[in-house]
Amino acid sequence: MPLRSQWILVSFAVGVLAAAPSSAQTRAGSGYGAAAPAGAGPANSANDSTASVADPGELAFEQHRWQDAIDEYRRLLAASPEDRLSLLRIAQAQRELHKYNDALATLEQARTANAPEAMVDLERARNLALLGRKDDALDALDASDHSGLRALELVETAHEFDSFRGSSRFERVHRNIRSRVFPCEGEPNASDFDFWIGRWEVREPDGTLVGTDNIEKGDGGCSIRERYEGAGGSSGTSLSFYLPSRGEWRQVWTGSSGTLFDLTGKLVDGSMKMEGQVEYIEGNRVVAFRGSWTQGADGRVRQRLEEFDLGAQAWIVWFDGFFRRIDGPEK
Repeated sequence: MPLRSQWILVSFAVGVLAAAPSSAQTRAGSGYGAAAPAGAGPANSANDSTASVADPGELAFEQHRWQDAIDEYRRLLAASPEDRLSLLRIAQAQRELHKYNDALATLEQARTANAPEAMVDLERARNLALLGRKDDALDALDASDHSGLRALELVETAHEFDSFRGSSRFERVHRNIRSRVFPCEGEPNASDFDFWIGRWEVREPDGTLVGTDNIEKGDGGCSIRERYEGAGGSSGTSLSFYLPSRGEWRQVWTGSSGTLFDLTGKLVDGSMKMEGQVEYIEGNRVVAFRGSWTQGADGRVRQRLEEFDLGAQAWIVWFDGFFRRIDGPEK
């Protein structure tokens, strides 16, 4: 696929068009339906080096010069009739000019030219909604969903869908798209560790404050990130994530003291239990290690970490403390 076609295809797929400059070429892009930068206008060819190298159609689109964009994309089509993605851009510009029926006709040309079905039907839905054809718009959204649409942010923010955003049909499409973009949200075990999410103060059993901990869920619900700040200046970071192929969780921790542990395990009787090893930079030691995280009736979470003492052939406490929530969960 030519560079230009690849660039536009990826941009449509995520619902955002962005510039992709390189040492050889600077390209101008724009948000899919986003506002132009403040003060944007025709480029000054004498002072703006971008004007001489940017694709004229993309530059016009970025600057919201819709008719100029249409004209430039038609020139591209005349030179490269196989460039089916230019038809999609023309349809977008026609929609911005409120030429909704013209846009629908252009989209059918794009479909005939084998433009990506999900993108064609999404644009159809926007135009049909603007024409007040609610049921037809929802049919087009259904079709884009069946074609594997992933433009989640656009579907969530496009004003054209506001009049039926709360309908069951729209919500079903929205759920399906979200499940493609964030599949971990639909994995039940990926929420096993959610009780640990939040901002906490960490205290020893006698009440001594040892630090604060910020636990956040990220990456579309696929990971839990920890950032610990010790009262004495130490720090540590961990990443926890669920492994569907093994039915287990994994946590990797690294701390400022030169300590790293790597554990795997699962939720057992309401307690997250993991086992693995701890490695110390100082002394170059690797020792068996295990941990448990248990939520109490009062909302606190008890973390107990133990290291295996080879000499005593017994587990000894490495850390035992309680997390008391400072505020609500940050998901």
